[in-house]
Amino acid sequence: MKYWLAMLVLFLAVLLGGCQEDKEQRGKPAKMNVEDLPDVRAFQDEFTREFLQSTEETREGYYLFMSGTGAYKMDFPAGGIVGEKGYALEGERFESFRIGVKEKQIASSINFKYKNEKRNNVEVNLDMLKTSMNKSLQFEKLSLKGKDIYLARFENESGSYGMVGYIQNKLSTGGVSAIYTSECTERPKSCEDINEINNNKMINWLKSIEFVKE
Repeated sequence: MKYWLAMLVLFLAVLLGGCQEDKEQRGKPAKMNVEDLPDVRAFQDEFTREFLQSTEETREGYYLFMSGTGAYKMDFPAGGIVGEKGYALEGERFESFRIGVKEKQIASSINFKYKNEKRNNVEVNLDMLKTSMNKSLQFEKLSLKGKDIYLARFENESGSYGMVGYIQNKLSTGGVSAIYTSECTERPKSCEDINEINNNKMINWLKSIEFVKE
């Protein structure tokens, strides 16, 4: 009797576990019907929604994005898409891609790169960012829970502007670099206020990047 009771309990546990797994899979945007997804650019792009974890907003206008490496997550803008052609992934070691963002009054691009490397390479990575931008960037350091963020603003002669960021995992190996470039699409007189608001958006987005604990 005890044997059959134990087998019944085991069967129910497996059955319930399978149902929960199926439910979780059905809740993934990539598994859902397009008609049931939010009517925003990020979800309407087939490649981008593979990375999106939920249709619930993390904050207004943003959704949860999980890296292909599984090493980090971040807020992803509703108006953004990940460029499939330029996407590169090497297991858990490396990931690189570009995000194109279309929003009211602002057009942006974000060049994003993750490397699973030692924490003592921060200065090397900052120097590489300066070289790639061909600018004398002045980085400001923000120490937050589990990560250090290095930020520097820049402006281009073309009128575009942006922020360079490097985020270092303080608890393990791994770091993220991002070059966030924006351009105001309104008339010049109205751009100053729009640009300042967008600068704050850039900072908040970089702060949203979190490394996933192993």
